[in-house]
Amino acid sequence: MLRKKFTLLFIFILLFSFYGVSAQENPFLKMAGKPYAEYYSELENSAYVNRELRDSEWAAKTAALMREAGKVSKDKKWLLEADYFELKYEFSRYIYLNNPNQTQVDSLFKTWMTYLQEIILRARKIKAVDIELRAMNQVWFNYLWYLKNYEMAFRYSLEIDKVLSKVSAKDYPLKPLHYYEMGKLYYDFGEYETAKLFFEKGLENPEITNEQIALRQSWNSLGLIYRYHYKDLDKSDSCFYKIFDVKPQQSEELSPRYQDEHRDAITKENLRAKQHNLQERYELWKAIAKGNLGTNCYLRGEYDKAIPLLQFGMEKTTDNNPYNYSYAAGKAITLAEIFLEKQNLPQAKQYAGKAFDFLILYGEHVGENGMNRNTKLWEQYFQFMSRYYRAIGNDGEALLYADSAMTARLHKEEEFNLMKLHRAEQKTQQEKLLTEKVRSKTYRQNLITVSAFALLLLLMSVQLYRLYRKKQAAYKDLVIKTQQWAEVPVTDAETETDLPDHTDKIIFESLTQFITDKNLYRNYDLTLDQIAQQLGINRVYLSQAINRCYGNHFNNFINEFRVKEAVKLMSDKKNNPISIEGIALDSGFNDRKTFYRAFKRFTGLSPSEFRKNLLL
Repeated sequence: MLRKKFTLLFIFILLFSFYGVSAQENPFLKMAGKPYAEYYSELENSAYVNRELRDSEWAAKTAALMREAGKVSKDKKWLLEADYFELKYEFSRYIYLNNPNQTQVDSLFKTWMTYLQEIILRARKIKAVDIELRAMNQVWFNYLWYLKNYEMAFRYSLEIDKVLSKVSAKDYPLKPLHYYEMGKLYYDFGEYETAKLFFEKGLENPEITNEQIALRQSWNSLGLIYRYHYKDLDKSDSCFYKIFDVKPQQSEELSPRYQDEHRDAITKENLRAKQHNLQERYELWKAIAKGNLGTNCYLRGEYDKAIPLLQFGMEKTTDNNPYNYSYAAGKAITLAEIFLEKQNLPQAKQYAGKAFDFLILYGEHVGENGMNRNTKLWEQYFQFMSRYYRAIGNDGEALLYADSAMTARLHKEEEFNLMKLHRAEQKTQQEKLLTEKVRSKTYRQNLITVSAFALLLLLMSVQLYRLYRKKQAAYKDLVIKTQQWAEVPVTDAETETDLPDHTDKIIFESLTQFITDKNLYRNYDLTLDQIAQQLGINRVYLSQAINRCYGNHFNNFINEFRVKEAVKLMSDKKNNPISIEGIALDSGFNDRKTFYRAFKRFTGLSPSEFRKNLLL
């Protein structure tokens, strides 16, 4: 009996010794049994940061340590954490090593999404709300970034919101970050009311939120919404000022408790570096806020107050972070606008140059050229340059930059519209799938209806296409006739009433020859008095000759010359790069509206229709 008791005691001592050693070597043992908020940062740093860069041996060891923590503490949550970790590692590592194309990604993520849903259900069963929310956020992220399924990302945002509403930021520190990310999705699609609600939910308890970066981003986004959507600059200012209240984040590694537990592993240099990085991030956001306050001052017309704020934001945000070049470019453009308003052209040109440099540097940093990124900023830059060159009297350059601004705007609108269209198509598809599940009994009838509708659409499309082809043929025929008309000199058009006499015809022929030889119609300021003075003919006689011989007044007479010139210019292939506005100016018209009206009157086509149907 004594031997038996001694044997049991020896086994107990061995087990105690084993677990004691494991506790020292296993970083997850000290997390087990504690609230998620107390260890989430350490868990992220030890297991999830840069996991795709680690080898499979490290991943297997990490998962084994998690399972050991679950077994020792009898906490099922850590067994699930290990499964979740392995799942995330497997897929992130595969993508890192293989760089799959979109088709492969779609196939891969269908499997991954199934596994993630299983993790979510298991987490709900054991009430591990932090794992449930992290897995749900991963599903949301996959829909948005990998699968490009915007509609499902929107739908899943509502599911995440339901779960987030049941937890506090104190218990789940990632809550404000999730709300910011979902709000940003609505913001990018222009649904500002819903975006505002999500941002505000993430800011409900800022005093207990550890994720200061999410608070700053949310306040900044709200400030932009109040500026651009609500046109309320005072409320916008108040949001940007809130960023100053979000103090530098105190990392868990800097807490006395953490330092005491990791005394041997932490050096003073590490702590100083960590604190320096957190302080830098705080200073960066102060600079962003000041720059945005400067923009609001500019919009109020408070230029002298705006300049130092914009300069501070532009200079400080680019010190150590190339991702902020686009932000700095926006502030440089605003500064250029201010100095242009103040008629300080050298300063305006200088800041425009800075904006251009920032945009190019940002494009090089993210690996994209041209206007694939930041099309809005490029548009603002081109618009400013157009105004600048008009201010210095270079209308040619001004027109070129105006064309570039229009191109950038169209590119931006096309990207946004395609994204909205993609979402609309996905929404239709999702609703169709739901309808099929609910109404499975009427599937055949719905299929027949849809097929008949599709056939009807096809027949309508064919008919519309035929009509379109006929219309295009008529347009092309009209283009040819217009080109032939443009080659005929402007002549008299006698009417039955008030016929011209011999003197009228002589004056009219002299006038036509004079205008043709000197191309006077290209002068958009040309007046009847000017021509009468140059010909040495009384204005009344000249006007009478035009009305009797031409059958219309002087403006229409000159506009016929201009329209014919425009037809000839657009018929020449070498003028294809010139915009419609440029053709109008070169033909003698001083504004787009007059040109379009005159061109339509003489040819029956608009300038854009003529160019579109031109046979070259």
